[in-house]
Amino acid sequence: MPFKEHPEFLPPASSNAKIWRYMDLAKFLSLLDKNSLYFARLDKLSEFDPFEGCYTYLNLQFDNIDFNSLPEVWKEATGIKDEGLFNAIKHGNKQSRGFAKFQRSLTFVNSWHMKEYESAAMWKIYLTSNEGIAVQSTYGRLVESLASYNDFEVQIGKIKYIDYEKEAIPMGNLLLPFMHKRKSFEHEEELRALIWTPQHGKNDISDPQNNKYANDHGLYVGVDLDLLIDKIFVAPNASSWVSDSIKTVVEKFGLNKKIKQSDLASTPMY
Repeated sequence: MPFKEHPEFLPPASSNAKIWRYMDLAKFLSLLDKNSLYFARLDKLSEFDPFEGCYTYLNLQFDNIDFNSLPEVWKEATGIKDEGLFNAIKHGNKQSRGFAKFQRSLTFVNSWHMKEYESAAMWKIYLTSNEGIAVQSTYGRLVESLASYNDFEVQIGKIKYIDYEKEAIPMGNLLLPFMHKRKSFEHEEELRALIWTPQHGKNDISDPQNNKYANDHGLYVGVDLDLLIDKIFVAPNASSWVSDSIKTVVEKFGLNKKIKQSDLASTPMY
C-alpha cells in the first residue's frame, strides 16, 4: 500500500471527514479516462502562489541575527552557547532553504477541499464556466483508493496556514515547507496528498540536471474510482443537459454513483 503515515502530516480527525475536488468537465473526463488522480509538480503551482514550498520571512531573518546580541536566557534554553555552532546552524538553515527550492521540482501534489458541505466559493474559484463537477469523497476513501498504486509512497495531511512574517517553518524536515501556506489561502482548507520522487533513491536529490521529471508537469496516479468517489455534484447553474451527459458518461465507465445538481441551485421556499 503506497499511503504511508508521516509524523509531519496531520490527518483529519476522522476517516469519514468529507473532502471535495472541484473541476471542469475536461478534468473530470480525464479522471475517468485515465482512472487516475493528477498530481501537479509543486514548482508549477507558484503561478498561483509564489510562496508555494518556500520558507517564511521569519526564517530568512535568522540570517541577520548576531550571536553576541542574543539574550543569555535564549542561549541557555537552546543549549547553543558557542558562536561557531550558532554560525554552523545558520549556514545549514541557509542551505536547507536553497535545497527546498530545488525540491519543489521533485515533489508532486494533489489537493482536496475539506468541508462537511459544498462550498459556493470553491465553485467560483475553480470553475471557468457553469459546466463543472465536484467529486465528493472522504479521507478514508482517498487512502483506500490508492492501494494498488506502487510507484511511490503517498503522504496525506492537512495544510497548516501561518503568518509568513511572524511565524517560521521548522527546519527539521525537508517536506515541511510543502505542507505550509500563507493565511491568505485559509479558505481552501486543503488536504494535500504528496509524492516526493527522491524517495528510496528513485530520483536524484542532489542535481537539478538529473531530475527524471524535469520535463513532466505532473504525474498520473492510478486509483480505484469506485472506492474514491462517493457522490458527484454538477455545478449550481449548469443546464439540465450537462447533468444528463454526466450520467451517461459515468455509466459508460461502469460507475454506479449518485449524480445530483448542486444544493446551491435549490429554490427557496417561502
